[in-house]
Amino acid sequence: MSKIKGLYFYGYENADIRFRNAGIEKKVAAQIKALNQSGLSCRQVKYPKRFSLSIWRKIIMRLPFQGPIGDCLSRHKPEFDGFDFYYIRRPIFLSLPHLLAIRKIRRHNPHAVILYELWTYPIKKELIRRWFNHPFWWKEVCYMPFLKRYINRYVAVSNLDKIEGVATIKMKNGIDFDLIPPPINLSPEDRSIHIVAVAKITIWHGYDRFLQGMYRYYKSGGNRKIVLHIVGTGSGQQKLNEMIKEMNLNENVVMHGFKTGTELDAIYNKCHLGLISLATQDKDIYIHSTLKSREYLAKGLPTIATGITDVFVNTDYKYNLELPMNEKIVDMNRIIAFYDQIYTHATRQQVMTEIREFAERTIAIQTTMKPIIQYIKDTVNLYK
Repeated sequence: MSKIKGLYFYGYENADIRFRNAGIEKKVAAQIKALNQSGLSCRQVKYPKRFSLSIWRKIIMRLPFQGPIGDCLSRHKPEFDGFDFYYIRRPIFLSLPHLLAIRKIRRHNPHAVILYELWTYPIKKELIRRWFNHPFWWKEVCYMPFLKRYINRYVAVSNLDKIEGVATIKMKNGIDFDLIPPPINLSPEDRSIHIVAVAKITIWHGYDRFLQGMYRYYKSGGNRKIVLHIVGTGSGQQKLNEMIKEMNLNENVVMHGFKTGTELDAIYNKCHLGLISLATQDKDIYIHSTLKSREYLAKGLPTIATGITDVFVNTDYKYNLELPMNEKIVDMNRIIAFYDQIYTHATRQQVMTEIREFAERTIAIQTTMKPIIQYIKDTVNLYK
């Protein structure tokens, strides 16, 4: 029997750092690696051209029949035909060109498996937070109901059995441990509590709530040194910079900007805790599977978040602090107590080793991709 072949649609061949997300690119590479290691044959399709984010392009993509910048499936190409499966990671919003390209793939490949990954669901609040992005949501409402005609399954981090009338493959985000080595050369202790927050910074991360908690703690006489290391850039960066200055938190918050590789590893080696997200509930997401939580686990860091992190459900895992979802200002005394509970009785190396072992058992990409791989094999083999 010939090998099952497929295409994975995501990414850009040529784009500057503003358009790239290192965490997502690592995830996609890991997913493709897992597909290939399972006996399938899969290659990635990227948007081939270089593009710029001019004001005119921003306006054009909000018009009724236009798609997002850099959508690698904005039109069908003959070389897309003849494959057994297609894995499509949705662009920032749905569009008519995107829908028509999927329709043509289905018509030319009637027995192929088409999986459509929703990187967040529901997405409404994320799309309508700014008034000028409302056209994105209108397109979503218009075009998403038609997808069920052409796809086999949605792939989503969700407890829903169906989305928009289409059965769901419930996914947990996983990582490739070959790309994320365990921490080495840990920085010497300086009696401070170092916390890392790695993100493409937006309002949904809720870091402002952490800063407000730090301000309240020190204003009321708190004397434990807490240092928050924020790594990344994004639309929420300016507000955080303003808060740091207004609250006089310059010695307690370090804005590192975008870091990767050895520079990012050096920050991880200094930190004791990882901050996931504090505001995902504001966009009606209560169980999350963020990529940053996976990286923190691979680095052996205890975590802090609001809401439920999927990988901890039905386990006795003790290294996650789940904060109340209605807490608008983070209580630093709770953070300090969590830190003391962990590190009073164990060394950093012992804690990191235990967390890394838990991660390898639960979120290795080969494990989290199993339901997707099995569905592809079972469905394709029905027509072989």
